[in-house]
Amino acid sequence: MSTISPVATIACPRCKQDIPARLEQLIDVGTDPTIKHRFLSGNLNIVECKLCSFRGMAATPLVYHDPTKELLLTYTPVELTLPLHEKEQILGALTRSLISHIPTKERKGYLLQPKEIMAMDGLINAILEADGVTAEMIETQRSKTNLLQDLAAATENDLPNLIEENDEQIDELFFQLLAVLQRKSDEDKNSQMMLAFEKLEQQLLTYSTFGKETRQQIQSIQKAAKELDALGKNFTREKFVQLVTDADDEHHITSLITLARPAADYEFFIMLTAQIEKSTGEEQQRLINTRTIVLETVQNIDAAAEEKAKASTAVLQTLLTAEDPAAATKERLHEIDETLLMLLQNNIEAERKKDNLETVTQLEELRATIMQTIHESAPPEIQLVNELLSLETDEEAQTMLRRRVVELTDETLLAMKRAANQLRTSGKTTLADKLEAYHTMAEKEIAAAKWR
Repeated sequence: MSTISPVATIACPRCKQDIPARLEQLIDVGTDPTIKHRFLSGNLNIVECKLCSFRGMAATPLVYHDPTKELLLTYTPVELTLPLHEKEQILGALTRSLISHIPTKERKGYLLQPKEIMAMDGLINAILEADGVTAEMIETQRSKTNLLQDLAAATENDLPNLIEENDEQIDELFFQLLAVLQRKSDEDKNSQMMLAFEKLEQQLLTYSTFGKETRQQIQSIQKAAKELDALGKNFTREKFVQLVTDADDEHHITSLITLARPAADYEFFIMLTAQIEKSTGEEQQRLINTRTIVLETVQNIDAAAEEKAKASTAVLQTLLTAEDPAAATKERLHEIDETLLMLLQNNIEAERKKDNLETVTQLEELRATIMQTIHESAPPEIQLVNELLSLETDEEAQTMLRRRVVELTDETLLAMKRAANQLRTSGKTTLADKLEAYHTMAEKEIAAAKWR
């Protein structure tokens, strides 16, 4: 449950002019699992001011409740300067509303002792700590986020030195935080910040130790994808073994195996071992090292796939047993990937063979719910990209782009470009080429529309 106030009038945090707002003040994770993610991601109580273009979270008293963690927190923004009696009146009303909707048998002692939090950061930290995120982990993330903001604000000339000075802090978590900020800018339609973060990412890939390593891995994946695409229908075990043994370095070998794991089978190792036995000296040692890298890569891929399958099975079971599958899907959307969808499809086929039509129907309904949720959760420009990629011919794509030319904004073009880069990085060069062609097609339609 969440208490949503009627449309009220509040002062804009920036220009102080009155603006309309609908505020959710009671955050009850027990009845609305999605509200926790919305709050932590900064997408709760968002207000916009047409006068000064402010867009952000409104300051309002909050009560946060998570029954599974037995967590009841209250928070009142200091900037509201509410008298004590008024604050207690508001928080008391919210707490009583919460308790009134909990069955008497389920009411526990913690509900009578809410913990007051004095700052928004403290509220977020308390929620994360209940999830097992330690204060040290939070501080590390905060430090990296501050560094990210400093780098984003730096001039292009100063960036290389700043990156090298902070090289130890720039790691996988740092790039994950950058990706989060990029998505946030995308969601907020802030094309200026999106471009700034993309330029920063390129500088990080160029000057940081972790970035250079990442760039090398990306380049190896792209090279391996092109080599495998070039084989096409002529792909054979012999040619694949030759590709692997001719690979430039460890990254290249790993990329080839990652993209073509099924081909690194028993027959592959027999052929590779035969080459080793025929060779001598330094060449033999090089091939032995190659076999070791391949074996380790295969083991790592299989172990990761097994762990992923276990996690996907657990998520799928949670969705199937949920009282409200749609709400559960929204809550676990970040855990739904290709592995889970493939597992779901395999289950549908297995149950269909057993003639368990009732189970098949349940599974198909869940699949439809998942696909609908994925589609609805994506920004409009991403939805358009997905629709384009689902088309079979260039003629269909051109017709769609011409019909929806008003939707081809700068954000849409940027989304197409970024999606193409992501596809290419992951080795899906055919889809990347297709989307890049549609990007060019879209630019031509935009230009042509100006003369219509």
